[in-house]
Amino acid sequence: MRLRDVMTHSVHTLQPTQNVDDAIRFFIKHGVKGAPVLAQGKVVGIVSEKDIFRALYPSVAEYYNNPELWMEETELEGNAKTVAAKHVSDVMTREVVSAPPDTPVMQAGAMMLAHQVHRIVVIESGRLVGIAT
Repeated sequence: MRLRDVMTHSVHTLQPTQNVDDAIRFFIKHGVKGAPVLAQGKVVGIVSEKDIFRALYPSVAEYYNNPELWMEETELEGNAKTVAAKHVSDVMTREVVSAPPDTPVMQAGAMMLAHQVHRIVVIESGRLVGIAT
């Protein structure tokens, strides 16, 4: 079995200049947890719920350097508003795991495990043709 046999052909995409709030609403509307980011027809990144959570919450080091900052609800709300206004390009993952449609499913699965991702972008002749999750 190949990626072409299991991929979703109709891929919902975002633009790098859309804001994070738009991305969140997009995920809810389309029932997805991530989407490729296209600029001028080319995949330039991928944004997922995980990317947004990383932007919303501190790293372990940030938390331990200033834990009281992350305990205040008003600070967290302020940070959420700041993140929601950012562009998708500010939070997206730029290193996209991709493969051609003739890639064996087992190989694609191994790539996803190795890269610790939940989706693989399917590209043919430089064009986005699908996504497998």
